[in-house]
Amino acid sequence: MLTGHDADLCVIGAGPAGALLAEACASAGMRTLLVESGPRLDRAERFDRQRRFQLLQESPWPEDPTRDAFTNSSAFPYYLNVNRLRAVGGTTLQWIGMAPRLRESDFESATRFGLGVDWPISYSDLEPYYVRAERELGVSGERGPDDPWRSAGYPMPAFPDSHSDALWRDAASALGVRLSRMPVAKNNARTYDGRPACSTYATCPVCPGGAQYSADWHAFKAERCGHCTILPDTTVRRLDMDAEGRITLAHASARDGSPHEIRSRIFVLAASAVETPRLLLLSRIGNPRHVGRHLMEHWKIGSSGFCESRDFPRRIGFPTLTSYHLYETADRANRGAVRLLYPNPDDPLETFGENRWGRDMASFDCTTFGHLRRIEASVEHLPNAASRVSLDSATRDCFGDPAPNLNFVLADPDRLALEAARTGMHTMMAAAGLQDIKVGKGHYGGAHIMGTCRMSRREEDGVADVNARVHGTQNLFVAGSALFPSGGAVNPTLTIAALSLRLADHLLERHRSVPGA
Repeated sequence: MLTGHDADLCVIGAGPAGALLAEACASAGMRTLLVESGPRLDRAERFDRQRRFQLLQESPWPEDPTRDAFTNSSAFPYYLNVNRLRAVGGTTLQWIGMAPRLRESDFESATRFGLGVDWPISYSDLEPYYVRAERELGVSGERGPDDPWRSAGYPMPAFPDSHSDALWRDAASALGVRLSRMPVAKNNARTYDGRPACSTYATCPVCPGGAQYSADWHAFKAERCGHCTILPDTTVRRLDMDAEGRITLAHASARDGSPHEIRSRIFVLAASAVETPRLLLLSRIGNPRHVGRHLMEHWKIGSSGFCESRDFPRRIGFPTLTSYHLYETADRANRGAVRLLYPNPDDPLETFGENRWGRDMASFDCTTFGHLRRIEASVEHLPNAASRVSLDSATRDCFGDPAPNLNFVLADPDRLALEAARTGMHTMMAAAGLQDIKVGKGHYGGAHIMGTCRMSRREEDGVADVNARVHGTQNLFVAGSALFPSGGAVNPTLTIAALSLRLADHLLERHRSVPGA
């Protein structure tokens, strides 16, 4: 057990990127310190939060407004602290488990479409790590007609269609659209890696049984191996770098303000695409032309329609179908990618949201329950240097440090992608024979923040190299979605996991071959 603050490896951030990396390296013998700014939550506390979320509609993961301070200068609202969670396990404590791969074209956007930027690695380079990531997370899925190639099948079979999926399959067939099963990091087996089977309880943001993957699973596995110490409620605030580009010390503070000094042979920033560039900016480390820039999201648009036939909602509780027919179309030279998802509507919550009472509410419920159908679009946000995370010296966190400022900037290709999504959803709903079709005029964030420390072959083009080492440093690396040069239109978690496993291999090779590295 590591007892001090001296380590072979210090991982800053215990979300999926950091937890997977820590477990892979610690289980191979590296003395690892996993530092997390949020608390460590036990199963009983998580269950109580789930209960309150279900019965009282409280937020299960309340924010810490002083520690988590931020500002937003985008042209539209962005609620960062509704979407992110600081705790051991990170935001996977409140996700719904969707785990698709990026497509081959996502790695070659500039070459194929003349938009965005190519990754410095290919899909083929990452594919073996996708296989490993699917096994580590326990992904249930089925290869679909439009999915990228794979060298191995999913660890578990896909979940069956929900009751409302037959409607979408008929509409898609009429339009010549091919649907795919949604891969999810939920157990569709009796047990998987010690976790029970999913009971489709429909409270995925706080899974009551542990069937859905969360990254605290890997954090605690790392701890149990005997070579990893978890340091919760500790925020790293500055890094010291010597003249040779070696990080010599990390300055941190506990939640009560008491200081910590951390020494390690290798440091990895896995603190999200907001806090990782913020720490680099506070430490004045990294390429100043790129740190914090190319901030990206997946923009979401919702739509709904009324179906004459009644079906009972939430039998599965999470989306089981997706489609890529708007992903690689002829107009991709003008816009980003679009993916459609077909979630189960939650009619009781729809009724609650109407703010009706008494007989008016009962009448509305009787006429709408089981009749609502929904489609959701996930829209690519292309990399843009003007879209960035910077420091706001006028707003400070509980430690007195400048808060991060988020400025999401949308360009014409992003707006064209949003319009393509609206048209595509309306077309699918009309083909399904739905009435009273409503497509959202605005957009909202999907809680998928990416970019800000992107990988590049040349130092002048990004923040980290192909092995995720920060340009200009010897022993500082980045893990997580901050590395993404582009984001496609698919959920990022599986790619985050794959990149962390790839980085773990590199760090282990370095550790074994270079004494004291």
